[in-house]
Amino acid sequence: MGKIYKGLAQSGLWGCFDEFNRINLDVLSVCAQQVYCILSAIRERKRSFVFTDGSTVSLDPRVGFFITMNPGYAGRQELPENLKALFRGVTMMVPNRQIIIKVKLAACGYQENDILSKKFFVLYGLCEQQLSKQPHYDFGLRNILSVLRTAGASKRANPDKSEVYLMMRTLRDMNMSKYVAEDVPLFLSLIEDLFPGLKAERAQFPDVSKALEKVAIERGLQLHQNWLNKCIQLYETYLVRHGIMLVGPSGSGKTAIMEVLAGALTELGTKHVIWRMNPKAITAPQMFGRMDPATGDWTDGIFAVLWRRAAKNKNQNTWIVLDGPVDAIWIENLNTVLDDNKVLTLANGDRILMTPAMKAMFEPENLNNASPATVSRAGIIYVSDTELGWEPVVKSWLAKRDQAQATGLQPCFDKYVSRMLEFIRVNLRPVVYNETACTVGTLLTLLSATLQKYESTHEQLTETKLEHLFLYCLTWSLGGLLSEKERPAFDTELRSIAGANLPKRESENDTVFEYLVDESTGNWRHWSNYVPEWTYPVTEERPKFSQPVIPTLDSVR
Repeated sequence: MGKIYKGLAQSGLWGCFDEFNRINLDVLSVCAQQVYCILSAIRERKRSFVFTDGSTVSLDPRVGFFITMNPGYAGRQELPENLKALFRGVTMMVPNRQIIIKVKLAACGYQENDILSKKFFVLYGLCEQQLSKQPHYDFGLRNILSVLRTAGASKRANPDKSEVYLMMRTLRDMNMSKYVAEDVPLFLSLIEDLFPGLKAERAQFPDVSKALEKVAIERGLQLHQNWLNKCIQLYETYLVRHGIMLVGPSGSGKTAIMEVLAGALTELGTKHVIWRMNPKAITAPQMFGRMDPATGDWTDGIFAVLWRRAAKNKNQNTWIVLDGPVDAIWIENLNTVLDDNKVLTLANGDRILMTPAMKAMFEPENLNNASPATVSRAGIIYVSDTELGWEPVVKSWLAKRDQAQATGLQPCFDKYVSRMLEFIRVNLRPVVYNETACTVGTLLTLLSATLQKYESTHEQLTETKLEHLFLYCLTWSLGGLLSEKERPAFDTELRSIAGANLPKRESENDTVFEYLVDESTGNWRHWSNYVPEWTYPVTEERPKFSQPVIPTLDSVR
């Protein structure tokens, strides 16, 4: 900071220090001393002065210092009193957004800017009041400006269409992407109330849609309509934002959305590559870079290296994906990247500009720990777990299996999975919460491992044996997270569906968890038959009682 202050004092420049209260408190105190030193020299009308580090610095009295900052929340400090005393506070008031919207619409060529600005303003006010309170919802100025940018592009592309129609379509399409599934019907009814009797088709991107379908089929994915809509929403956001967050639970298809869209845009001519890193696997200095306090040598961090490389690449579009939880420790360092500055500023004074061929993308599960400053800066697409569900995952898995196996397994999935998942969700409490797609993924992994032996020997499985193997895998995937107390209820429900396909109980307390399928016959056998007999080590005079492992039903299972 001392270098910056000395440079400003010598050149007579005005310095704007953005997000100043993100600096640590001990550093802020030193900054206060350095600023005080310069301001004292100005008051005394000196041509040169001695700076706090002992060096003599020439002074241009036109130098000025400005601080901009948000009030305290996660990752922010309260400014120390000795620093506050050097600056005059100016509190910014909330602007009249309706006037801003009206002026912007008029600049885009909208004749009906007055009535449309009012509808826009009222809609966002109603959304803030009536929709659920999600951490990733933002109805502030940055969001408004990105919608207006799209509205302007729509007006220029469709000069013959009604302005009300274009505005309604833009407001709907630009906001639908970030809503959780439960809020979508309410938002659509609000739009319908503000634009009564108006029905607008989605903005069409035929070339992108065809390329998306082609790439999805090549990758062995299903053309699930809700999921394809999310791909188009990502493309729409991609056109107007340089920082994008794909938010949603594991298994909802976020990574596939990103990779398929990148593949589709590559198909259309420009090469798109994805560079992925996990920001939570490393510390902030390892991510952005660190200065050696003894020698002053600077070492670039992983993100800084990727950013420099992407800025130099002129022949491809680069998406740098930060795949991990968002928190105030590292995401706040990207504020200047995500806002209109589009600059990565490093602690050694380097400023790396973002090129139009770059995008900063994030793939968190939620934004519970993100600050309002971060949420407002990024375009957000929320992918609910209901958008994809588990059926497309199973269809893609079955498509890669042997035809006879796939034909035999499909009825088993239809018969058991939905009903058992619903029963567990409503009536049971698993030890650890797991997403539906991940639970079904465990089932597919177990099935792949179980059927591998039969594939290597080319054995044709009977329908009964295949169903027995399926039920065994289903028990340990869907029921694998259940405690001992919950297992009898799971067993009872599964028996009500499977009937004679499950083994008869050998004792009253037995459940399906006590049985496995015999590999040769395909019949059910009790796990107790597989427990080897343990013999006491009579040959040892003094056996070490801490070492012997006595096999039991649970240790063998």
